[in-house]
Amino acid sequence: MTFQHIGLIGKYKSVALTKHVVSLARYLQSLGLQIYVDCGDYCKEDKFASLTTGSLQDWLNILDLVIVVGGDGTLLSVARGIVNHDIPVLGINQGKLGFMTDIAVNDMLTVISDIIIHHNYTIESRSMLSAAIIRNQQEVMNSIALNDVVISRGAIGNMIEFDINIDGQFVLSQKADGVIFSTPTGSTAYSLAAGGPIMHPSSSVFSIVPICPQSLTNRPLVVHDSATIVFDLIRENATQVHFDGQECFDLHLNDQVILTKHPKQLKIIHPHEYNYFKTLRTKLDWSKRVS
Repeated sequence: MTFQHIGLIGKYKSVALTKHVVSLARYLQSLGLQIYVDCGDYCKEDKFASLTTGSLQDWLNILDLVIVVGGDGTLLSVARGIVNHDIPVLGINQGKLGFMTDIAVNDMLTVISDIIIHHNYTIESRSMLSAAIIRNQQEVMNSIALNDVVISRGAIGNMIEFDINIDGQFVLSQKADGVIFSTPTGSTAYSLAAGGPIMHPSSSVFSIVPICPQSLTNRPLVVHDSATIVFDLIRENATQVHFDGQECFDLHLNDQVILTKHPKQLKIIHPHEYNYFKTLRTKLDWSKRVS
């Protein structure tokens, strides 16, 4: 795969990261590549002078790579905007190793030149969740998530009460603080903190993880990602659905949330030496020996 038109986006509240984005943009330009910088409200700053600036959404038909400088959270936001256009994404972390942004900012020029000039990389496809909210038999909202779709209580402290059906079969009725529907990518995020399983990114599954369920016998459930999962809100309460923790929608009594695998997969580019289990060992501190 040849990369000629490259979009860059970063966390511009960080002065240091902004410098890295500009440095990377000018370096890639020196290689004869067409660079487009998504810099939002910061585009008028002098540091972006002579660069093509604007919004990634304006260039989706011409980009063949997006580079994210920041962290996994920034990549999550970008992923939902580019997945339908089959644009691969490459993540550069701001200092702390990410599960998806696995190139250290201090190494970015060396690693990226190896990827772009010498084509030394691997490309990985990540499944995404699609969720449609049905109210009075009408779809009132839909969105997608790379990590998870979380349904939880709102500002009021009462538990929510819900039913879950899978492929037309009743599975459970539950009272809980909420429930996490996670992709394999999201299995190392909120789902893991709630006691969910770690799933390899290539796994063709989703997990259903209760958040503080009233029933102590309720446990996480893993289902094939071809399944259709239906959540029914059966008790009046302040309830919200969240997509990757970045998009939110209020649910009403008797609303349904229908979850399925999104037809497109996100393509993530990694350095050639990328190793998922090495990332797990580092992030979860599995390397320490028990004394």
